[in-house]
Amino acid sequence: MEQLRMIGEKIEKFKKILVEHIELFDEEDSRYDLETSKQVRSKLIQIHADALIHGKEEAMASMKISGMEIGRRIVDMGIPLDKNIEEAQLLRNLFWSFIEEEVSNRYYSIEILLKASSIIDSILDQYIHCISISYVNHYKQLAKVANDSLQKIKENQEVMEELATPIVQTVLKDVLLFPMIGRVDDWRMESMQSRILEKCAELNAEILIIDFSGITFTKESNLLLLLEQLAGALLLMGTETIVVGFTPDVVKRIVKLDFANQVKAFLSFAQAMESIFKQRGLAIQPV
Repeated sequence: MEQLRMIGEKIEKFKKILVEHIELFDEEDSRYDLETSKQVRSKLIQIHADALIHGKEEAMASMKISGMEIGRRIVDMGIPLDKNIEEAQLLRNLFWSFIEEEVSNRYYSIEILLKASSIIDSILDQYIHCISISYVNHYKQLAKVANDSLQKIKENQEVMEELATPIVQTVLKDVLLFPMIGRVDDWRMESMQSRILEKCAELNAEILIIDFSGITFTKESNLLLLLEQLAGALLLMGTETIVVGFTPDVVKRIVKLDFANQVKAFLSFAQAMESIFKQRGLAIQPV
């Protein structure tokens, strides 16, 4: 319609003034790139003007393309979604006021006012839809990155736990060795328990030798109590626990627990293996 085209041309003509009018409502925000904001607003106003000049369908197709591009630029600027929707509503009100004024000054019919407002609303709704999709895609990407990072952390943690719990088979397949190395606290001991139990079950271990010669732990630690619980759990699975490498100071503390009656203890791994060989009637012979 000719009258719609005239309103659209008037919007196009006063595009810069409309952009500046929107800027008057901006709060001071360091995240805004003023030049980019001007370009975005100018583009939006031009598409709405084109909708009245050339037709709604062509402008709608243009908005689908430009809206996504604008959405990505806005996301990159770090402006919250609610701020953009608020600005879109401001732009809607500005268009309505402009059209009402034109209708009033030129005596356009109420039909033209409603038709123009309907076209403007459709284009602006398409814009809001596009920027919303841009934010959704952005947050999906952030969620994917976060999920990938969590997965990587989990994988690294599993590797670290595996390295921290090096359970190996000895020359006797049903006899396993667990050399504890470094500082052992309650958290580490608790995290190792499930892996030890799983490994002993997997390899049908009859005996698990735990070598404490390479560790340190604080006096307030519950390590010995946790170790007692582990030995009890292994016993229920049919696996005997042998400990080696305890220092005299630790031994003094062990005798106060029932743990001393649950396990065999030797000064070294070699002595423990020698005892097992002897018990089974085996011996290592020179080649």
